[in-house]
Amino acid sequence: MHSNSINKKILMIVLAVALLIGSLTGISGNGSRSVPGGQRKQSESAQKSAYNTQKVAAAEKSTMKVHYIDVGQGSAVLVQSGKHFMLIDGGDRNASSKVVSYLKKQKVKKLDYIVVSHYDADHLNGVVGALNVFKVNRVIAPAYSTDSRVYQSYCNIIAQKKIATTRPKAGKKYKLGKARFTILAPNRSSYTDENNYSIALKLVNGKNRFVITGDAETESEYEMLEKGRNLSCDVYMAGHHGSANSSSQKFLQAMKPKYTVISCGADNNYGHPSESAMSRLKAIGTKIFRTDVQGTIVASSNGSRIKWNKKPSGLWSYREYGSNALIGTDGSKSQISGNDTSGSADAGKPSPSLATGQKYIGNVNSKKFHLPSCNGLPYEKNRVYFESISAAHKAGYSPCGLCHPEG
Repeated sequence: MHSNSINKKILMIVLAVALLIGSLTGISGNGSRSVPGGQRKQSESAQKSAYNTQKVAAAEKSTMKVHYIDVGQGSAVLVQSGKHFMLIDGGDRNASSKVVSYLKKQKVKKLDYIVVSHYDADHLNGVVGALNVFKVNRVIAPAYSTDSRVYQSYCNIIAQKKIATTRPKAGKKYKLGKARFTILAPNRSSYTDENNYSIALKLVNGKNRFVITGDAETESEYEMLEKGRNLSCDVYMAGHHGSANSSSQKFLQAMKPKYTVISCGADNNYGHPSESAMSRLKAIGTKIFRTDVQGTIVASSNGSRIKWNKKPSGLWSYREYGSNALIGTDGSKSQISGNDTSGSADAGKPSPSLATGQKYIGNVNSKKFHLPSCNGLPYEKNRVYFESISAAHKAGYSPCGLCHPEG
C-alpha cells in the first residue's frame, strides 16, 4: 500500500508538471494550441494584412480596357472591366452606327452604365443609338435640359425603356467589375455655359488612373481644384477636344498625366486642338495620342502598367478656329485627310436661310446665340435672329460653347 501511495503521488506530480508545461507552451487540454490575447490580435492583424495584400495583387492582375473610339469631331469612350462595360458619350449622328458596331465587336451585350457627359450633339447622338440597341442598367446624366431634336430623342428612349437615370453627385463612387470610378464634377447646380455641366470622372484599376472631363471648361476645372478632388492620373482625355478654354495650367499640374488622348475630327474647323492647349500639354511633358491622325486609341491596364494599341503621336500641330488645316509649331500648314463624322440631327441639310442682315440664331430657352452652321440649333419655334454679336449681347444672350460665334 505504501508503494502504491508513493506511485500515485509521483503520477500526480508528473501530471501537474505536464499541465504546467502545457500552459507555458500554449498547449490546451484538448491538444490544440492556445494563443494569449495580445498574440492573437497580432496574428489576426497579420492575417488581415496578408488578405489585403492578396486583394491588391488580385486587383493589379485585373484587366481594364479604355477604348477612345474615333468618332470624328466628337467623343465616345468604351470602358471594359472583365465582362462589365460602360459607355461614356457616343459621338455625333454620323458616328452612331460606327459606335454600335464597335461595341458589338467588343462583344458588348449589356452596358452597366452609360454616362452622358452633357447634351451637345457630338456627344449625345451616338448614345441614343446605343440605348436603342443594348440593354442598359443605368444612365448617369447631368441635371439640365436643352432644346434640340437629339435631346428629345434621348428623353423619349429613356422613358420608353424605363431606364434608371441618376444625376451626378461629386464624390460618389461606383464599381465596374474590379475597377471603380468616382464623379469629379459638376460641383454646382447651375452654369451659364452648358459645357460646365459636363460630368467629369476618374477611373481607377489597381494603381492605374484615368480622368475624363467631357467638355468641362476652366470654370469647372477650377471648381474641382477648389473642392480638393484627387486629380492625379496616368491618362487624361483632353477636355473639350483640346479646346483653348480647357486643360488649364493649374488643372494639368494637379493631374500630371503621363499620357493625354485628344478626341477631335480630322476636318473640324472649331480650332481643336488649339495652340494654347497644345502648348500647355507640351509644357508638362505628357505624351499625346490623337484620334484625328491615329484613329481609335485603346489603353489596356493590368492594374500596374498600361499598354497601348499604338505609339504616342509626335504631332503637336494645332488648328485655328474657322480652318481645318493643321498648323505646325514652325507655322507651316498641312492637311490631314480623314473621315470627319461631325454632323447633327440635321446633318446633310443646308444651313437655314437668313434674311438680309441676320447673322446669328438665338435660342429663346437657353439664351445662347449660334452660327447658322452650328450642330446645336434649336427648333424653329424657339429661334430669334440677330444682326450682330452686340445685338445678341444687348438682348441678354451669350455665345454658344459649341460653335463659338465670337471666334
